[in-house]
Amino acid sequence: MNSPPVDTSDAHRYARIRRRLLLLDLTLGLLFLLIFQGSGASQVLAQWAGWSRHASLTILSYLAIFGLVYYVVMLPLHLYSSFHLEHRFGLSHLTLRGWVIRETKQVALSAFFGALLVESFYALLRHAPHSWPFWATVGWIGFTIVLVRVFPTLILPIFYKTTPLEDDALSQRLAQLCQRVGLPVLGTFRFNLGAETRRANAALAGLGKTRRVLLSDTLLAEFPHDEIEGVLAHELAHHHYRHITKLLVVSAVGSWCGFLMTQIVAKRWVGWAHLTGLADIAGFPLLALWLSLLGFVSLPLQNGLSRYFEWQADHFAVATTKRGRAFADALRRLAQLNLADPNPPRWIVWMLYDHPPITERIQAAEQGGAGS
Repeated sequence: MNSPPVDTSDAHRYARIRRRLLLLDLTLGLLFLLIFQGSGASQVLAQWAGWSRHASLTILSYLAIFGLVYYVVMLPLHLYSSFHLEHRFGLSHLTLRGWVIRETKQVALSAFFGALLVESFYALLRHAPHSWPFWATVGWIGFTIVLVRVFPTLILPIFYKTTPLEDDALSQRLAQLCQRVGLPVLGTFRFNLGAETRRANAALAGLGKTRRVLLSDTLLAEFPHDEIEGVLAHELAHHHYRHITKLLVVSAVGSWCGFLMTQIVAKRWVGWAHLTGLADIAGFPLLALWLSLLGFVSLPLQNGLSRYFEWQADHFAVATTKRGRAFADALRRLAQLNLADPNPPRWIVWMLYDHPPITERIQAAEQGGAGS
C-alpha cells in the first residue's frame, strides 16, 4: 500500500489562511476586552449583575451576559474558520446543522468549565486575598489532572461514539505493544471521527484505570497495521517519558509565577479602572486581557518544550517498533489528511508550533531516528 504524496499547494494555502485568521482572532479578542473595559460597559454590567447580594450569583450573571456578547461578536469569524474554511479545503463533512449541534455542545461544555474556574478564582480572591496565587495554582493543576482522567469516560462520549475495536488481530497487536512498554490499558476503542472530518487521529487517553487506546475510524480505514502501531507507539512515548507529569510541573511553576505577577501588576489597573479590588468582577476584562498576554508571551517556551517531547516520542516510536519506514509513511499520510504545512517559516514554528514540521519528522523517521 503506497503512501500518498503530501499536497503541498493546498497545505501551504490552508496554513497561511489559518495563521491570518489566528492573528485576526487574537487582535479582535484583545480589542473587545479593551473596549468592553474602557467604555464602561463592564462597570454597567457588574452593577446590573449585583441584583443578587450573593457574590457567586453576581459573578455568574456577569459571565452569562459577557460570554454571550463576546460569542456573538466573534461568531462570524468563528463560523468562517471552523465551517466555511474547513469545507473549502475538503476537511469537514459536517452539514450546517451538524456544525450547530457540535458547536452547541462545545459552548455548553466551555461555559460550564469556564464558570466553574472563574467562580473558584474569584472565591479565592475574596477569601484568600494574600495567598490566592498558591491556591489558584493548586486548583488549576488539580482541575487539569481530573479533566485528563475523566476525558475518555465523560467528555469524549459527548462528541463521539466509542466502541470496542472489532479487529481482534490489531487489538491484540496494540495490546502487546502497550505491555512491552509497560503501560497496561483498559482496551482499544474506535471513535467515529469520519462523520465530521477526513482527519485521522489516535490517542492514549485517560490515567490509571481509565487509560485506553483510542483510534479514529478514519485512521483505521486509511492506515495499514504497521503504521497504526507506529502512531500508537508515538503516543505511548508521552506516557513512558512522563511528559504529562513534566508538563504539569512546568505548568504549575508557570502558573504560580503568572499569578504572582498578576497580584503585583493588578494594583496598578485597579485604581485606573475604579475597581474596589482585584476581586471586583467589573475588572474581569482587564484580568482576562492580562492573562491572555501572559499566555501569549510564554507560548514560545511552551511550544519549544512540546516540540522537544515530540522528537523524543518520534524516536521512541521508531526504536520500539523497528519500523522507521512505516512510521514515516504514517506521518506522510497524516500530513495529507490533515493538510499539514510541510515547510512552515522558522519563526512560525518557533512561535506557534507545538510539533516539529512534518517534513523534518518524516526525514528523521526514514533515517531511523529523530532530529533535534
